[in-house]
Amino acid sequence: MIARSTSAVRRGAAALLAIVLGVSAGALGCKSPGAPSDAGAVALSPVPAPAGLIAEAFLPTPDATWAKARALVGGSAALLPSSAGALAASLLGLPITVASEIDGGVPVLGAAVEAADGARPRAALGLHVKDGGRFVDQLTRGEGARFRAKPDAATAIALLEPLQGASPVALGVLGNYLLVAETPGDLISLGPYVARTMPQAQVPKEDLAVEIPRAALEGPVLKAARSAWDKARGPDGAPRATAVPLGPMIESALAMLGDLERARLTLVLDENAHLRVSGTPKAGGGPASKASADLAVGDVKPLLELPADALVGILVRDRAATRAESVPRLVDALAGLVEGDLPAAERERLGAAIRAASDARGDWFAGGLRFDGAGPTAFVRAAVGDRAKLEASIQDLLGTAELPPFKAALQREGLRVSAGKAALPLLDGDVRRVRFERTAAASAPAGAGGAPARKGPQGGKGGPAAQGASLPPSSIELLYLVRDDGLFASVGNDPGAGLRSVIGALQGERLGEVPSMKTALAPLGSDIAFALVVEPLRLVASRLGQPGAGDTAPVVIAAGAAPESAGSPAAFWARADVAATAIRELARLGGAF
Repeated sequence: MIARSTSAVRRGAAALLAIVLGVSAGALGCKSPGAPSDAGAVALSPVPAPAGLIAEAFLPTPDATWAKARALVGGSAALLPSSAGALAASLLGLPITVASEIDGGVPVLGAAVEAADGARPRAALGLHVKDGGRFVDQLTRGEGARFRAKPDAATAIALLEPLQGASPVALGVLGNYLLVAETPGDLISLGPYVARTMPQAQVPKEDLAVEIPRAALEGPVLKAARSAWDKARGPDGAPRATAVPLGPMIESALAMLGDLERARLTLVLDENAHLRVSGTPKAGGGPASKASADLAVGDVKPLLELPADALVGILVRDRAATRAESVPRLVDALAGLVEGDLPAAERERLGAAIRAASDARGDWFAGGLRFDGAGPTAFVRAAVGDRAKLEASIQDLLGTAELPPFKAALQREGLRVSAGKAALPLLDGDVRRVRFERTAAASAPAGAGGAPARKGPQGGKGGPAAQGASLPPSSIELLYLVRDDGLFASVGNDPGAGLRSVIGALQGERLGEVPSMKTALAPLGSDIAFALVVEPLRLVASRLGQPGAGDTAPVVIAAGAAPESAGSPAAFWARADVAATAIRELARLGGAF
């Protein structure tokens, strides 16, 4: 077990090193304090950036950052090398005797460029050594020599070729930098920039920092994001059913991504891990500038008012104008679920219902997930702007399920939707029920979105015994209630209990009274557009049939826009904060496999 755990942490250490090699970022570097004045026989004046530069990254203090990472992981991480130099020597296949030559107090630098053939970016890494000439001698001379030095005439890089076997990476030395890349070609094309230009830039304060420049954002980064979204869409370009709710939001995000001047990613390690991403819109009032100005932001209060037993909580804010702009895209996405073109009359009715619901609800909604012994239940609370209009628009939306094109689509999926009143005593208001029932196997052929009919033991259609407890239920109910103080809804294993829970939290025990959750959410401030908090260890325990078990270790993901300052547009930001307990448990579980 110890060996497996150590192997897993070693893989994690390699991944930490790979972050600097592979992350797509832009123009940032670091100054190398304390470098010897005779840093190599070649002139080390700056050189121009390589063509297609999309990333620069650095670790300002390798030894200190590695010490923090070992402390965060804990456990078997104590068996790994204690210094960044020893770690690098181990991962790169170098003799441990040269580990002390790698300077853990000087920034590690990395740069990446776009590959001409559209493959993954090419990258190079630079690790500062105390004396480049001495470092090469220790590897290439004497009885213990493992490499031979082959100078590259164009760049003066001393390429290090193994005397026996093959090296997993290309290695070279230029001045006082050990250069690492995937291939010798990458080393020659990127190494001079890493070793000669990047050391002149200013050192950031974070443990890891990268910047993504405009050229990368509007080029390879946007292309990769667009490609990922296209894979989630159906063959005719319409989103698959599971992606429909995200369609308008993702399309807007892609438009904003291509309109950013730069983006920055940082990682800070202390008792927890903190990842930050920020983006600055281009000048000129493009999609990103407009979105940052229109973004609805506020504090985390609605999230803190969810039930105290929520293992997942989410908060989303948006403005009426933003929702109105998304209506046509949402209509297009839903229309894409039916066969053929949606007739104009049905399209207009669907759009009118969505538009009315959008106008009538408020500027935020919060939701969560709880587990009991029988399974999960989700619940939602949303702000209400016009109660009567919202109630009517929800009924209109449910009515669209009876339109022939949508009814046919549901039948193909083997589903039926019905609605009516629900009896839920002691709740103030008119509770409504929406039932989703599985009527039969979907009519679409297997492999085209439909599931084949299940067979029973004698070859007939499967009954309860054939289906088994692990199969999805034949029906599921959603309960909702519209009041002046909010729209409340719940769906899942026990929607009645979920609805009572989300309403009762307004006066009873709530998430903000759970110390670990309150501490994790407090730093988010008042410019939040989106926030997600998850208790991963307790969630896993609940899914394993042990509700209430598991350590508390919140993971928080949030996004928003910082206010305008000195005439600059509001900058987008996103953050992820991971508790040390969660990191240690993930490392432990990884070592068990």
